[in-house]
Amino acid sequence: MIITFDEISARIRKAARRRGGDLVLTADSDLSELGLSSLEIADLVYGLEDSLDIVLDPAQAANVRTVGDLVALANAAAEQRA
Repeated sequence: MIITFDEISARIRKAARRRGGDLVLTADSDLSELGLSSLEIADLVYGLEDSLDIVLDPAQAANVRTVGDLVALANAAAEQRA
């Protein structure tokens, strides 16, 4: 299974819309600058695990800084699951 940038960015946009934001995202977009709290980012990460049936390494998840980092981490977890 390949998890795409579009899948991840759609989830981030959905989370941001709850706060009234409309985002333009790139792989280099910094998660801390998207207006999401650390709790919302954690919720996003755990939501990805549940919906995609993957397990993200907590230590690596804590080091995710950009949308591209999150896509790479999700794909690494999907590869391990396969």
